[in-house]
Amino acid sequence: MRALALPLLLVPPTGAVPACGAPVAQSRPEPPRRSCYGGAETVAFGRLLVDYGIATLRFGVGIVLIFLGLVVMALGYLLMLVDLLLCWR
Repeated sequence: MRALALPLLLVPPTGAVPACGAPVAQSRPEPPRRSCYGGAETVAFGRLLVDYGIATLRFGVGIVLIFLGLVVMALGYLLMLVDLLLCWR
């Protein structure tokens, strides 16, 4: 029985139901900001992979991490170049 009374509690006590189609002063949402620092974070991650690769070189998996780190660093530098061209202000 209480579950049936719950929707009644959501109605304002004056009995007036708010209009659903009432115009509300809405401001236009701001366009998303362009992130112009993705390349630097990618290069930092690539350097981290290379460091881990050097630390684990004796286990055999290090060579894979070094190669992967170099590829990620190259992509990061490429992304930094694209950011430089597109985020020029």
